[in-house]
Amino acid sequence: MIEFPRKNKIIAKLAILVPDNGNEDYSSIIDFVVDKVVSDVSNYIHFPIDSIPEELDMTIVSMCMQLLDTHELLKPVDDRNDGVSSLSEGDVSVSFKTPAEVYSTLQTVNSITDNFVAQLNSFRRVKR
Repeated sequence: MIEFPRKNKIIAKLAILVPDNGNEDYSSIIDFVVDKVVSDVSNYIHFPIDSIPEELDMTIVSMCMQLLDTHELLKPVDDRNDGVSSLSEGDVSVSFKTPAEVYSTLQTVNSITDNFVAQLNSFRRVKR
């Protein structure tokens, strides 16, 4: 896979905006989220990863922050709201998703939400 040339700058900005609160997987999660968002942006605007315009860097940072927040990726699994996979009332039964299930779900998530479509459309080009 082609490496995003400004990935370290994006990660540095995320480290300031979303500080590490002792999560041992912090750098791996941030790395995964940046790769996912950059890939989604590249696919949406039809630019190779190494040619994404620098003007989209702040949009990419915002998309990463939204993905981290909505999926609570930096919270411990026990503290996440989306960790429950099923509930039963009679004789109370609760099942939790494994971290592997959470990451599997995240891979299918589209990080390009309505909040960012207008900004990305300004750079989108017709696919040939």
